[in-house]
Amino acid sequence: MKKMIPTEVLKEQAALAALKFVKNGDTIGLGTGSTVKYAIDGLGNNLKNGTLSDIKAISTSLSSEARAKDNKIPTTSFDETVKLDVYIDGADEVDQALRLIKGGGGALLREKIVAQNSALKIIIVDASKLSERVGEKWHLPVEVFPLALGAELNFLKSLDAVARVRTDDKGEPFITDNGNFIIDANFGRIHKARKMAKMLDARAGIAGHGLFIDLCDILIVAYPNGVMHIRKGEKETFKNLLDSVSPAQTF
Repeated sequence: MKKMIPTEVLKEQAALAALKFVKNGDTIGLGTGSTVKYAIDGLGNNLKNGTLSDIKAISTSLSSEARAKDNKIPTTSFDETVKLDVYIDGADEVDQALRLIKGGGGALLREKIVAQNSALKIIIVDASKLSERVGEKWHLPVEVFPLALGAELNFLKSLDAVARVRTDDKGEPFITDNGNFIIDANFGRIHKARKMAKMLDARAGIAGHGLFIDLCDILIVAYPNGVMHIRKGEKETFKNLLDSVSPAQTF
């Protein structure tokens, strides 16, 4: 019988595995989401017990910043720091080329800004986030300026996406930390991700989108038999792991 491991346990395992890449004196980019929270707590514990010192962090959301402050992690900004040493974040979906879909937590624009300005980009996931090609399991979040909401919704639909404006738990439009809206666009498998990214980047009404290409140096995957590190180009390793993991192995 295959092991059954709660997803939250796997998320924590992946997050804690990323901490070994953080050194004393590093400036760290902190992502947003249900996996990264374990990394933030782990950094706080390492500061508290003295195994880590002199770090600073830039957070990608107000919620991550609050968690960092709760853990006594000193914060900084791009006004004070030009380049980050390490960026740690999760992903909603990742494929064998280490292309990502991000933005389930609504912080995609800030996450991309921080990722692009980090020397080492580490993505932490449990095995349920793996797919052969992005778009297979997750819609593509697109952050749009309020003025352009209707125009960009129609544009995405013209590309044959099933698109809707994201709402909060009260049924109201979800507002990002930047004051923008998010359209969740379901394209199915995205076969030309780089072309899609360029097309979305060219739209004036789109503030950012959740396609992250060339923004993952190390993928850390927690699965029922352990934790695996995958670097770009290791497609066979990725494929073997994807083939070996059944959705029924987590709950």
